Amino acid sequence: MAFENILAGIAVADMEAAKAWYTAFFDRQPDRIPMAADVEWDFPGGSTVQVFEDADRAGSSSATLVPDNLEAELARLAELGHQPSERSSGKFQIAIFEDLDGNRLVLAKPA
Repeated sequence: MAFENILAGIAVADMEAAKAWYTAFFDRQPDRIPMAADVEWDFPGGSTVQVFEDADRAGSSSATLVPDNLEAELARLAELGHQPSERSSGKFQIAIFEDLDGNRLVLAKPA
């Protein structure tokens, strides 16, 4: 089986607050709002991040994103008040952020 794209689902408790947070984090409005409790951002290569309202599962999601310029993205996010806990490994440099519910967004760059 070959996969053509990936959809990362992120459960949140408050859709309006989450929509504002993710709009700032991704630096753009959602690409789609298919229903009141679901917003989506598309990325190159066919990837999508879907933020959906599910209070019971909120805070237990994680997604890894690979920005084209990690340093520039970290600087932009710092201007918004987002401070990551940064870690490095032998193969990747990563910066971990948490949204309002505690979901993890990991920005990764090959070392």
